[in-house]
Amino acid sequence: MSAHLMVVLSNAKPGQDEPFNRWYSDVHMIETIDRLDGFVAAQRFRQADLDGAPPCPYRYLAIYEIPEDELDTAYAQFTWQRAERAEATAAGRAPVVSVSDTLQPDPFLVGFFSPITERVPSNRTRELA
Repeated sequence: MSAHLMVVLSNAKPGQDEPFNRWYSDVHMIETIDRLDGFVAAQRFRQADLDGAPPCPYRYLAIYEIPEDELDTAYAQFTWQRAERAEATAAGRAPVVSVSDTLQPDPFLVGFFSPITERVPSNRTRELA
């Protein structure tokens, strides 16, 4: 089966999309995968602009990849960095993984997911190969 995923759904504060995306893509995402054990890759997405699409309260999605045997490590590091950030802020120093004031804290959602099936390609895709 494939790797586990940490999924983050978020929004920028009103009028802050450009600095939020710069920070998230160029700083936060990189700090997470380079400084926290268990995270090996990440990718960000923006909600597609589609007429008539169902409403979604989140504009941005980040997916972090976690190897099959690293889920406990990644979760422990995720939990640790949240506490470390609070300690760093109280001490007046930079945290290991930063958070920008351009992030809209509510709504904000983080979840860890493990595969329950193998990846299944479409029959149409298999026919083209």
